[in-house]
Amino acid sequence: MTKNLLLLLAGILFAWFGISFFTKNFDGNHLMTLLIGVFLGYIVKKEEKNA
Repeated sequence: MTKNLLLLLAGILFAWFGISFFTKNFDGNHLMTLLIGVFLGYIVKKEEKNA
C-alpha cells in the first residue's frame, strides 16, 4: 500500500469517528461500504496500470 492510500484511510476513519462522536451513531455499515469501495478502486487502478 502506498503512503497516499494509508493517509486516505486514516482520514476516513478520523472523519467517521468525529461525525459518529457528535451524532452518537457509531454505525459501521456506511464505513465498511466506503472502505470496500476504496479498496476496489485501488485494485482496479493498479490492474489498469499494469495492463
